[in-house]
Amino acid sequence: MKKRKSKKGLSPAEELHRSLPPIANWNTTDEHEVNRRRLRAIEEPPLSIENKTPVHPIFSTFKVCSQSGETYSVEIRNLQKRVFASDTIDFQINGLGTDKHVEAVLLHLQKKERKAFKEALKSESDRIDVVPSRDELRIERNLHMLPNSLENCMNPDGTVGDPESFLEIATKSRSSKLRISQEVAPWLESRKRETERTLLRRDYEAKVVSGDYPANETKLPLYPYQRDGMLHLAFTERALLADEMGLGKTIQAVAACALLHRMGKVRRVLVVSPASLKSEWEEQIAKFTDLGNQIVFGIPEKR
Repeated sequence: MKKRKSKKGLSPAEELHRSLPPIANWNTTDEHEVNRRRLRAIEEPPLSIENKTPVHPIFSTFKVCSQSGETYSVEIRNLQKRVFASDTIDFQINGLGTDKHVEAVLLHLQKKERKAFKEALKSESDRIDVVPSRDELRIERNLHMLPNSLENCMNPDGTVGDPESFLEIATKSRSSKLRISQEVAPWLESRKRETERTLLRRDYEAKVVSGDYPANETKLPLYPYQRDGMLHLAFTERALLADEMGLGKTIQAVAACALLHRMGKVRRVLVVSPASLKSEWEEQIAKFTDLGNQIVFGIPEKR
């Protein structure tokens, strides 16, 4: 099959190359970054793409395999508004709503399902998509088509009142139009971890009050704001401490590590810092705790 040429005689890849700034130019737009992923989908080794539910040629979930054997899942929910989902790291962090794998699936559908793809560009999906939305589940579209068995789990605004009950019933539904987004499972896991962290913090603070745990995790007491920073770091899973210079960020981090060690949640902690600060970390750990530490110096081979 010959490659499609534009009116200027350029292939899609050549057009994309012309539209993109040099790779070393960091001052790019979202459009540039989306086009970089489209270009990768065109130029890199082809991906193996399989529709998991062929009864839905476009608005489906696709298994995408790379030549290295890695397998990913891509969800097509709306072509007009470009609503997709992908379980790649790039999709999770880039904020673009797409990645190379999504763009590869779109190219695949444009070729293999040409008529259905054109129709899908003009109309919305007829599927009932259940998706996470911040702190709740919601029906993204076609709420009126929801099976009667699920109506009691719904709020008037289309959000799910009881996610666990809803999903338990939904997984037993025989409706081919009902789709639980692949984003729901990670959302549930994140929700579960957040609840566990909240309970863990309550348990820690209760044991401090009862005297089972010491009031201070360090040899020297922390200021109230430093204690807040310690708790923030210890119970937020992924956290950023952005205090100004001189307010004791290092000791707050050390205290958070000591707290988690006391609770049996960590055995070792890896501190990555500029070489000039290694000795400072060593001093702070020894000054405020009885925890052992190993400072790594030397050239890469020695380290």
